[in-house]
Amino acid sequence: MRRWALAVLACTLLAGCAGLLAGCSGLPAGVDGDLTNGWQPMAAATQFRPAAGTCHAELTQTGTADDYSPVPCTDPHLVETIAVTDVANAGLSQAFAACSKQATTFLGADWRTGWVVLQPVLPGKEALAGGAHWVRCDVAETSPVDGALVRRSATMKGAVKAGGKLRMACANPTIDGESVTEMHPVACATTHTAEFAGLFATTAKNSDDISSDALADGCDKAIAKFTGLRDDSNLESRIGWLGFPPDDTAWQMGDRAIRCFLWLNGEKMTGSYRNAGPSKLKIHYSN
Repeated sequence: MRRWALAVLACTLLAGCAGLLAGCSGLPAGVDGDLTNGWQPMAAATQFRPAAGTCHAELTQTGTADDYSPVPCTDPHLVETIAVTDVANAGLSQAFAACSKQATTFLGADWRTGWVVLQPVLPGKEALAGGAHWVRCDVAETSPVDGALVRRSATMKGAVKAGGKLRMACANPTIDGESVTEMHPVACATTHTAEFAGLFATTAKNSDDISSDALADGCDKAIAKFTGLRDDSNLESRIGWLGFPPDDTAWQMGDRAIRCFLWLNGEKMTGSYRNAGPSKLKIHYSN
């Protein structure tokens, strides 16, 4: 039907007058020459938009219809799409801020307190040029031992809430000089040498601008609040700390939270030191 309609249209355009239109009078049966009668209007074009509640085999920074291959979250995967939301300006910092809120809600607590990576996925260049404003919010589990992404076969929903499997808590770090090379999470009821105490947000513009004094001051405050100690001149003689800034990629996206762990210079601890107070954290060593 479409081919015959185009043939009639071609004859009409070439005729130039009503008299010449007679040359196209031999129409097939069932074709009346009316180009509009009986034709349904074409459906409006729709932009590609990913779906939440799906999982993916790999971590990515941009998403297009051509490379969109979601899998059920019960299948092996690296990342989970927890939300797809709209932002007024599809820039990386705005997308990161929007996804941070979504991740905290989905995971059950501030996502930065878990062994978690957050990755906002932006539309491709053509979609952005066409007016797409969505951001796909992906999360992934990260290994505290070496930082590698962990392949999973289950959702991460609620995994960072109190008692959640991915919530930072107690650990045994491997320390090489001034660096922590590995973190091995353990149950707080067992012997350990470090315990997650909280976060502090730095105002430094670049990760290289964070001084050791600024790290110490920020983590001291976070640990004092966690342990129920006074942030006074004796604090340094009661506690030590391990601080973990975001990596450069997360920093550029907008993550400015330092993860602070209570550390007693390698001294073994048993049980949580939340609200331990000065009776348990005595003045017993110096930095």
